[in-house]
Amino acid sequence: MDGYFNTDGSVLYHKFTNVEFSGVFGSSGDYHLFIKYEDKVYMEVKGVGEIVIPFAELQKHKYWKQYYDLSLLLTPNKYSLAEDIVYSSKNTNYSIAYSDARYWSIHTMFMNTDAIDEGYVCYYKINPFDLENMGYTSQKNIDLFQENYANTRDDFINVELEIYNSLATEYQAVAQANQEE
Repeated sequence: MDGYFNTDGSVLYHKFTNVEFSGVFGSSGDYHLFIKYEDKVYMEVKGVGEIVIPFAELQKHKYWKQYYDLSLLLTPNKYSLAEDIVYSSKNTNYSIAYSDARYWSIHTMFMNTDAIDEGYVCYYKINPFDLENMGYTSQKNIDLFQENYANTRDDFINVELEIYNSLATEYQAVAQANQEE
């Protein structure tokens, strides 16, 4: 892992080779955040909570898998993470999404009032360096998470996913066009 500071020293950027960071951030402040280390996946969903599960468990759940796959499309550099040294999520335009101060974020594309925007808006609750030593969530707590997930996701989840997938497709097309220039 390598790290370097930005010009004013307020953010330390970390590069990884064996950990993937990704997220989906909605204009309403809703989010699905993921960290994948080997076979272990940390997943955090606004209003639902957080779990640590095997990758195979993530793949078994239709909407979790769809959000995970979408997060990979919307995150330009899955191996990079920013650590806010001076500020936190409370000092951003997106602080309404988080109830507590958070210091670890990733750069991602997101929908901002019908337009594609990008930035460091996905802030993790945990210190990502702790994931390696975290145990898996118990089956009882996975079941509770799944129940909470089902109760907080409204009937428009398919519409939301369609919008996000459209956003991801548009982002991919723009990124490809920029590479060809």
